[in-house]
Amino acid sequence: MPDTNPSTYDLGNGLRKGGLYDSIFFGCYSETNTFDIRCRFDLRHKLNRARLQKAANAALKNYPEFAVRPVVYNGKLCYEKNTKPILLCDDDNTMRHFGSDGENGTNGYLFLFLCGEKHFTFSMYHAQTDAYGMISYVIAVLWNYAKSLFPPIRFIRTSFFDPYGVRLTDHAFRAMDEQERYDAVEKFAADGKLYDPYEGKEFFPLPPEEHDKEDMSCRLVNLIISNTDFLKKTLELHTSYGPLLAALAAESIHDLYDIEDKAIAVVLTSDSRRFFRSKTLSNMAYNTPLTLSKSDIEMPMESICKKLRTQMLNQLKKSHIRETLKGIVQVAADVAALGDIDGVGKFLAGPEGLKQQNERTTIFLTYPGMIETNPLSKLLIKSVTPGMLAMDRAINVYCHGDDLVIQYSLKSDDLTLPNALKKTLSKYGFDPVMYDMGRVTQNKLSFDHIKKITDK
Repeated sequence: MPDTNPSTYDLGNGLRKGGLYDSIFFGCYSETNTFDIRCRFDLRHKLNRARLQKAANAALKNYPEFAVRPVVYNGKLCYEKNTKPILLCDDDNTMRHFGSDGENGTNGYLFLFLCGEKHFTFSMYHAQTDAYGMISYVIAVLWNYAKSLFPPIRFIRTSFFDPYGVRLTDHAFRAMDEQERYDAVEKFAADGKLYDPYEGKEFFPLPPEEHDKEDMSCRLVNLIISNTDFLKKTLELHTSYGPLLAALAAESIHDLYDIEDKAIAVVLTSDSRRFFRSKTLSNMAYNTPLTLSKSDIEMPMESICKKLRTQMLNQLKKSHIRETLKGIVQVAADVAALGDIDGVGKFLAGPEGLKQQNERTTIFLTYPGMIETNPLSKLLIKSVTPGMLAMDRAINVYCHGDDLVIQYSLKSDDLTLPNALKKTLSKYGFDPVMYDMGRVTQNKLSFDHIKKITDK
């Protein structure tokens, strides 16, 4: 039942308190290390911007937690109600400042749409939500857009939206109490039993990239293989997507570097919502490290996948997740203890701050799932391309139709890693096609552009 107690998040004057997980992103991934998550949709027809604008604004009515701008209120992260239209602008590689106004702002929102003649890219600051929340909102926008172009589809059953938590009404939002809406990590954190895939192992870090630290862009390289072939391989090896993707990534890194007695840690992200039956769109993703030593990687692929699947399943348990969420709450407390959030962001973006951000990660690998063949795909979408523009190298995997897109995001122009992964994919019978997408400019969060409010 919805909480009927007085609000602990409403600060008055259109302000509400920010969530704990949000403060981690604002503290650790602002300034030069912005976490800009994206998805590009290539359309079958010319983009009608006016209709997309109406569709985006209409969808936002059912996503009130996104209809905000970030503000620094008495040194703390807060949100202020935002009633401006969502920004649609040219996809021209101009850097935008999330949460700000002005010529290169975003109308105050933490997201925007970058538009071309026959495509748009949805760009969002990760503090707003995770991949689940991002997909939920974008599908709602696409549904509204499709209805404006093809009115008869409004009579199609919308059950295919269910796995993505798409809101066509605000019922799901209103059914939650405030803590679940805005701070679900704190709500569900509790004592549990942590499974440690690093036990007895030291992780292998990739050599540092050589790149201009002031260059706010990433090099994106797509490797596209058949999703049908990949699914067949998982069945052949008695495994699932996550372990096989991690195994292939780890082997490609192992073939490049002497990892000695260390372990390669491929860190997947998992969604904890299903363990609590929650419809929240606050960040609920957590890291799921899968680790392999040199001797592990030399095993047959089926044995490697079995080992990784065991590690993954041990981290997909409610007890482990509760303890993991408790750790996230502690990180938020550590960030808060450093002082005002804007000062924290600038410190952690600097060289001394980066030393404190040891993720115990060789490479991040995000696999949020696939957009299945449905009326939206048939009518609107030609292809879908992921994007994860972060502070370091990462792999982002997405599927649309029979295309499994495995994307490397790099800060440098060194294509050694994607070339190695292409070689590994070929070794296991896939036929990867490589597309160098060039450099893409990140949008970023900078406290110099964020509204500040101080009580006198």
